[in-house]
Amino acid sequence: MMTGLTPRLFVAVPLPAAQKKLLDSWGRERKREWPFGRWVFREDYHITLQFLGNCSEEQIKKMIPALHKLAAEQAVFSLAVQGLGTFGRPEQPRILWAGVGGELELLHQLQQQVVQSLAPIGFLPDDRPYRPHITLARKYQKNHFPLQSLQQLQLWKTGDTTWKVKEIVLYETRLGRQPMYHALERFPFKK
Repeated sequence: MMTGLTPRLFVAVPLPAAQKKLLDSWGRERKREWPFGRWVFREDYHITLQFLGNCSEEQIKKMIPALHKLAAEQAVFSLAVQGLGTFGRPEQPRILWAGVGGELELLHQLQQQVVQSLAPIGFLPDDRPYRPHITLARKYQKNHFPLQSLQQLQLWKTGDTTWKVKEIVLYETRLGRQPMYHALERFPFKK
């Protein structure tokens, strides 16, 4: 944990190495043709459950047991990387993302349980509806993003996009580093 500074934290579902490798390989093929300001580093791929922002040591001491208790009650479920999309203006997107498929109802339930578990500690739920995704790149640098061609692309031709979700992770953001997200604590599912 960072000393002297208040850490910026979030809770997320981690991606396994195989899916990270496939996403990274796909992204490297697109970097030249799609000038985004920043492509996400391979080890930083994740599915956010709740962004917490700056957290005090007192909050961290309370959230860790709450998340361990929550994880102990979770059963393993399956997700898959599925589809592509953007957030922001279609011609100049803010975010390029890979979508999530699989047992989405269980993912949404998990996200709600994380929010409910952390609300008593002072973390308010987001106003926007939950839209699970994996951020691939940020800030398109031109004004003519080829959105139509994005819909026709496959993420990859070979490789399994499905994995079993067996844990959630409390990540700390470390700006200017690679990887930028550091796992402070892992919460394995017990069921």
